[in-house]
Amino acid sequence: MMGGKGQLRLFDAENNFPGHLYINGLYSLFLEKHDYPPADGVGDTRSVLVKDNTFNLSLTLGLSKGLEIFIHTVPYQDNQKDLWGPIGDTRCGLKVHIPHQGATMQIGMAGYVQIPTAPRHPLPYEPYAADAFGWTLLGILNLDLKNTGQSLPLKFSLNLGYRDMNWRDQYFSEQEDQLVAGIGFKFPIRSYQLYSEVTGDIFINRSDITLRQNFIRFSQGVRFLGYKNFIFDLAGDFRLTGYRPTSAEVGRNALLQRYADWKILLGASYRTTLFTRLTPEEKKARALQAEEKKKLDEIRKKREKVAQEMEELKKSIENEKKEKQPF
Repeated sequence: MMGGKGQLRLFDAENNFPGHLYINGLYSLFLEKHDYPPADGVGDTRSVLVKDNTFNLSLTLGLSKGLEIFIHTVPYQDNQKDLWGPIGDTRCGLKVHIPHQGATMQIGMAGYVQIPTAPRHPLPYEPYAADAFGWTLLGILNLDLKNTGQSLPLKFSLNLGYRDMNWRDQYFSEQEDQLVAGIGFKFPIRSYQLYSEVTGDIFINRSDITLRQNFIRFSQGVRFLGYKNFIFDLAGDFRLTGYRPTSAEVGRNALLQRYADWKILLGASYRTTLFTRLTPEEKKARALQAEEKKKLDEIRKKREKVAQEMEELKKSIENEKKEKQPF
């Protein structure tokens, strides 16, 4: 979902290589059976299979080693109201990284604006969202054990930040504002990458909402390289708290929502290069390569000239022999 070096929902402090564009699609599914008793108390119970389908599409572009931009859209989102689900909300943002080559700890920061492009807020089974422009600011910390000489190439990621659901209200004090947090790790096994993470959206200004009433989930997934350099993801979400609000509770507190207990997620990413931006070291290396190539070309031309002169000399000697011995 995050594209590039990130995990499912966790940002990685390091940016994509400058000029590399990641196109990432992610589909998620949740199913639940609802039983409805007959309205008049006579007859059989009616069972309905509720489906929550979502398709996410994101673009992530590295501009430099220290800067990356991204856009996250939701072309399709079931809203449990319309026969065909409309679009969801849109996020546009950037990520800043302070490069520290070879260091075990890497630090970054991400920020994005949430645009309420969805026609309805909030949506059943989905994370809480307000019908207003909002913003999120995250601090990112990576701990890469392979840079410490450890034999196990584990990489840990920590995201911690603040989400303002409405940028027109008062900062850090509105009831809808959330603490956004996540921690996870990933490690490679040959051409596969396994990752695990725990992420949560926690209302911090509502003392009447307990921790278990917030949306906290554990995600487990695997990423692998496929056909034509496509990168595929197969993952699952599992909600860590089993709280389900009643209709009366939702009526009293609109921030209490019915979240999905689990989800299956299938994703595919493709990387393409839009431009090439070289570092000073890479420019120096390319200049040396060009100089070496120039020297090799000069040597080749000299060899070709010597070979041509030898061939002309050989023909001249043969012609002289023919003149002296015509028969």
